[in-house]
Amino acid sequence: MEIDWLEDFLALSTAGVFARAADARNISQSAFTRRIKNLENWAGTPLFDRSVHPVELTAAGKAFRKTAIETVNALNLTKDDIRSQSRREADTLDFVALHTLAISFFPSWLNQMVGHLGPVKTRLVAENFSGCAEAILNGSADFMLCYSHPSVPTISDESRYPSATIAKDKIIAVSAVNSAGDASYNLDGADELPYLSYPPDTFLGRISRVCLDRGSLRDVFTTTYENSVAEALKSACFEGHGVTFLPERAVKRELAEGKLVRVSKPEFEVEVYVKLYRSIERSRPQLERFWRLSQKQP
Repeated sequence: MEIDWLEDFLALSTAGVFARAADARNISQSAFTRRIKNLENWAGTPLFDRSVHPVELTAAGKAFRKTAIETVNALNLTKDDIRSQSRREADTLDFVALHTLAISFFPSWLNQMVGHLGPVKTRLVAENFSGCAEAILNGSADFMLCYSHPSVPTISDESRYPSATIAKDKIIAVSAVNSAGDASYNLDGADELPYLSYPPDTFLGRISRVCLDRGSLRDVFTTTYENSVAEALKSACFEGHGVTFLPERAVKRELAEGKLVRVSKPEFEVEVYVKLYRSIERSRPQLERFWRLSQKQP
C-alpha cells in the first residue's frame, strides 16, 4: 500500500465525486480511479458505495477512514521532523581534532571564526592522530584539526583532502616549580631526570624525540610515566612527577601564572603548524563559507 492511496481515499471521502477528487489530487481521473481500486484490493473489500451519487463510504470505509487520517497525519509529521532534523544537521559542522587542540586551541579559534561568520553550529570529537585521519578519510567528519611537521607523515592526497595552515605552535619542555618558584627539574647539568613521555607512535611522541635529539637529551631522561594525552602529561608534570614536552599554547596560562616553568632551550624546541584538513567530497554552503575563511588565516 502507498501513502498516495490513503490521500486519494480521504480526498474522495470528502468530495464524493471521482472527477472532483482527482482534480484536487492533480492526477487524471483514470489514474485516480485505478489507485482507489488498488486500495480496495489491498483492503479486500469495497470502501465506497458507487450505487449512489455522490459516492458514499461503506461500513468498511467508515471504519477505515479514522485509520487513514491518523496514518497520513503521523507520516506527514514524521516527514517534517526528518526534514527539520536534516536541515539542522546540514547546518552543523563536524570536527575531529587531536585531544590537545580540542582543549587548548579549538575554543578560542572558533571564537575568531564566529566573529567573522556569525553563529556557527559545531560538533567536535577529540581523537588521537590515527583516529582523526580515519574520521576524515571515511567521511564521518567535515574537518580535521591536527599538528603538522615535516618529520611526521600525514595525509598526502592534497587533491582530495586539501589543508590550510591556521596557526603555529612550539613544542617546549616544562617542569613543575618548587617552593622557591624555581624549576623542580632543570636540564642544565642534570645526569638523570624523570621523563613524562608520549607513546612513540603518536605525533607528539615523534616530535618529542626530535627535541630530545636536538638537545642530546636521550641519556638524560628516564621514562617514568607514559600517556598519549597531553593534558594528562601536563597534570602529571604539575604534580611534580617529571619533565614533559608540551605545545606552548597548551601551557600558556600555567606559564604565565608560574605554575609551570619552561626548561627547554630555544635551539631544541620544535615549531609545528596547526592545520585544518577537509574532504572535498563533503560540501554544503556553511562548510564552504567556513573553509574559505580558514584559508585566510593565520
